[in-house]
Amino acid sequence: MKPSLNNLDQDFSSFHVNSQTFPYKALIFGTLVSAFEWYDYALFGYFAAIIGNQFFPSSDPMTSLLASFGVFASGFVMRPIGSIFFGFIGDRIGRKAALLTSLIMMAMPTMALGMLPTYKAIGIWSSICLVLIRLLQGIAVGGNYGGSFVYTIEHAPFHQRGLAGSLAAFGVLGGLLVGSGVAAMMAALLSSIDLHLYGWRIPFILGGLSGVIGYVIRNKIPDLTYRSTEEGEESNPLPIIIKHHLGDLLKAIGIILLDGVGIYITFVFITTFASVFLKLPEGKVLTVNTIAMFVLVMLIPFFGWLGDKVSQRLILIGTSLGFLILSIPLFGLLISFPSIKMLLILQLIFSILMGAVYGAAPTLVATAFPPSVRYTASSLSFNVSLAVFGGTAPFLVTQLIYQSGWLITPAIGLTIVGAISGISVKTLRAYNRNGCK
Repeated sequence: MKPSLNNLDQDFSSFHVNSQTFPYKALIFGTLVSAFEWYDYALFGYFAAIIGNQFFPSSDPMTSLLASFGVFASGFVMRPIGSIFFGFIGDRIGRKAALLTSLIMMAMPTMALGMLPTYKAIGIWSSICLVLIRLLQGIAVGGNYGGSFVYTIEHAPFHQRGLAGSLAAFGVLGGLLVGSGVAAMMAALLSSIDLHLYGWRIPFILGGLSGVIGYVIRNKIPDLTYRSTEEGEESNPLPIIIKHHLGDLLKAIGIILLDGVGIYITFVFITTFASVFLKLPEGKVLTVNTIAMFVLVMLIPFFGWLGDKVSQRLILIGTSLGFLILSIPLFGLLISFPSIKMLLILQLIFSILMGAVYGAAPTLVATAFPPSVRYTASSLSFNVSLAVFGGTAPFLVTQLIYQSGWLITPAIGLTIVGAISGISVKTLRAYNRNGCK
């Protein structure tokens, strides 16, 4: 029997959430899972230069760096596959089951990376194993990113769903922040020789503990599972999305460019950009990155709260304009007057813009899809956008700078992102409490 659109277009009322009680356990779980997974996933970016030297040695440091960013991007290729696999679990078995499984799947290869022998020890097998580990990480994070937002939003009262979604995003950036902080701490405490010899491995090995924590708390958290009442409804969410929600999926992908390209250029690639291309001291660059990311993380709940008051759409339109107008001037100043102070100014301004993105985007994207396919569709939206554009951004920008010599290249990319996202925000519509757009 053909799936009924009326049945598919139910909203949060499908889950009978108590509108008077804020879901603290669900909120804490969704936030922690996001933080653990993104701490594990982002460490690779912070130690990209060291990993390149360890696993892709070359007489040309730029070649090693490009190889490292190439592996970094390979994990993103697997994220849409993770979205489909874990999306099926999340939409047809349970949100909690999908998140826990993805967390454990992330923890194991992260610890393995921290113990992986280098190219000097086992040759090409080290490079192959590194790629396989990154692919497994990509599948795992594909099951978390987007899904954790859905989990927290669906447990929240309708008038606080923006705040709930922003707190799950708070976990994502919190994980990135902790990763940046640990990387900066390792650089500060250890000599350059010790950092390259063994220090970079410690954060990866510690990341493996997240799977243990997830397993221990698994019975203490609530769950929601969408149960279709329409006999004969398509069991696989993906065909439903393609048939009935493809336009919304494409618009959501456009919005999430703010997230993917924005964060990976201004908070991941920027550490390499500043230290390699602008010759700023690596330890101070990582410290500035950590300070700016702390500001970003602290702003996310504020913009989540504000989105519930003034609408997530309005916030994201303003953010898109910020990308469009400010990117080239800010990067131009940093390139013309390279200093730690200018780097801090640039990153603090983007902290505000990215805080708005993470505070508003999760709820607007998640509520653009009905509950029966929401986990899959939201995960696909986030992970396709990041796989195609976000994860490849550091590699492509590095390659373009290397080939053309244009240091302004990152800013041009951010400007284009602002234009595309602004159009997408204007045209994407969310479901209201009555299940109507």
